[in-house]
Amino acid sequence: MAGGGAAGSGSVSRGRLGLWCRSLLQDYADACRDVALGVKERPGKAGLYLSLLAGATICSLHVPCDASFESSLLEASGALLLLSPWVRNGTSEGHVQRLMKLRNQGRLRYQSLVFFSLVYQAPFDAEVALYQAHCKHLKPRWMDFPARTLDVGFLGRWWVLSSKMKDSDINEEEFKHLPEHLRTISSRNLHSAANEKLFEEKYKPVILTEEQIERAEKEEQQQPLQGALNQ
Repeated sequence: MAGGGAAGSGSVSRGRLGLWCRSLLQDYADACRDVALGVKERPGKAGLYLSLLAGATICSLHVPCDASFESSLLEASGALLLLSPWVRNGTSEGHVQRLMKLRNQGRLRYQSLVFFSLVYQAPFDAEVALYQAHCKHLKPRWMDFPARTLDVGFLGRWWVLSSKMKDSDINEEEFKHLPEHLRTISSRNLHSAANEKLFEEKYKPVILTEEQIERAEKEEQQQPLQGALNQ
């Protein structure tokens, strides 16, 4: 009797498990059917959702890590060292020097936020045992976090560092004494027909008119006379 009761309870349990599995599969089938029906009825909305999902997936897969930031920082520092101090961009050099100083002090922090990452400045090294570094009442407030943010990593690139290193080999201080209209040059100026014409004309021989030749000869004859009179 006991063996028969155990076998009966086992068959009941298997029956309930099978019923639960069939119910779960039925729910999934209904959900897939509803999704397919929704895509057929509203293809634009479905396409938008799929695009957002694909974009979010790509962003999350290409979030740069802390090692990539350090590599980019060292590469930028090396690129500036190869340049002469007279041609380095002051903005680029100042930004890289600041980051290198914080790195040497152990004050750079990295935080991944699924779709992008942040590098921010900490007041102390993580291994510092000072009271100010561990007291919760003296820690920086969240309201100050935007001011401590140093860079944003998105789609495999550190955008602030990249923007600061743009034109890193152009020293703006060299051109500060020029007139305002000469400080900036557009692509139109560089590829204009007038500039090309001037470039070609500098290789042409200089042709003087008879009047210019006579004037030059008279000036040459007058110079010895003026020198004798001065003596």
